[in-house]
Order: sequence, then C-alpha cells, then structure tokens
Amino acid sequence: MKKTLLVSFLVATSSLVSAQCTPNPMYADSVYGVWPDTTSNFAPAYLNEPYSDTLQLLIPSDAGALDPAYEGYTLVKVDLVSVDGLPAGITVACNSHTADPCTFITGQVGCGLLEGTPTESGTFPLVLNVLPYVDLFGTTIPSPFGAVPFSGYRIVVNSGTGVATTNTTGITGVHNVPNPFANRTNIEFTSGRAGTARIRVFNLVGEEMWSELVQAKAGANRVAFDGSQLPAGVYLYKIESGSHTFTGRMAIQR
Repeated sequence: MKKTLLVSFLVATSSLVSAQCTPNPMYADSVYGVWPDTTSNFAPAYLNEPYSDTLQLLIPSDAGALDPAYEGYTLVKVDLVSVDGLPAGITVACNSHTADPCTFITGQVGCGLLEGTPTESGTFPLVLNVLPYVDLFGTTIPSPFGAVPFSGYRIVVNSGTGVATTNTTGITGVHNVPNPFANRTNIEFTSGRAGTARIRVFNLVGEEMWSELVQAKAGANRVAFDGSQLPAGVYLYKIESGSHTFTGRMAIQR
C-alpha cells in the first residue's frame, strides 16, 4: 500500500510546463510519504474550467519501502519514465531541486503541479512508470527490473458547469483528510470565487490554536495543516471568506 501511495505521486511530473510548484518544508521531518494520498486523491475538475492541484513528495532511503524486491538496498533517487491517463488539457510540472525536475532525491521534499483546462469529461485513472536507482557497493545503478508501473490516483472531470460559475459566493464541500490524523491533514474546500480566506483552528474551550490567511481560488482548494505540536483530541476549524463561514471538526489521534 505504501509503495503505491508514495511512488504514485510522480504522476504529477509527466509533462514539463512553465508553471512550477513549491516544495512544502513542513513535510521534511517525515520519514517518507506523499500528500495527498490515494484516499483523498486529487481535487475534482470541471470541463473547460481552469484547474490546478499540487502534490508533495518525500522519497524514503530504504528501497524496500517502494518494492520488497529492493529490501536492504539504499534508494538514491527515483526517475519518472512516463505517465498514462491524464485528461486532455492537463499538464504537469515537477520541482525536485535537481537539474532534472523529474528526478526525485531521497530525503528532499519535491512536488508536482497539475494544471490546465480539461477539455474532456470523465474519470481518468492514472498509471505511472517509475525507475528506482539504488546504491550497490558505492555505485548508483538503475533497477535491474526496469521501470515499475503504479496506479491509485485519478482525476474526475465533471461535465457540468463548475462551482466557479454556478455559485458566485460561498464555501462548500468543506472537509479535512485524513480525519482522524496523527500529525498532518489537509483542509479542503470549494470556493465560489477567488479571494482571501481565513482558516482558524480552535480547541473545544474556544482557544485559537492556529490561524492562516490563504489566497483561495475559485473552485477546489487544499490547505495543509500541521498539528504535530498539538495534543491529541478533538478540534474545531473555521473557514471565513467575506460574509461566509463554515465550521468543521477534526480529531488528532496518536
């Protein structure tokens, strides 16, 4: 399961375009992972409307975390070879802090930006082929098994008119994933229009524990929340945009 969640991130790197994402340092203290995972998946898209979503990736140093066949070997890097299944109109840009943006080095947070205007509707399962490089007696070599296909992510392009045109104000579709969570979660919501939104997190006695002002875009939005410094328990989060407010509940479990 973990290998699918981790390596599937590389779907965000198939086509290099001018836009670029920014790796989020809040994930640097993790052992490895990909955010969001295949449970929460990509935000939905709408036909003929601008779309963007970002993934964050941290490659493990133990190659066995990607594939049991490599257990005991040190993973040096992972290259994206190809991606199948992206809807027409969506392109992807990598940022891995290397000369080759689609080469991801172990121990460094990288990211991928999916962006564009989809021109076909439907559900698009994404399959990617990645090539691990391992350390063999001090020499970096590609996997002798060749590129490995991974699946699990998808993009759903809705044929109806998106929220940006049918709901000119307001916040809908608010939730956080995962929930419950141990340290980090993503607060997701759909905004009827672009503009600033304030997200606040409170404990159950009303004390504000966290606050961030974000620039929301019309359509789907995702904001990372780091709760690693908070004790386990139930918290409330509030999203405020103009005269519109939504309150949700999240739980930290360890």
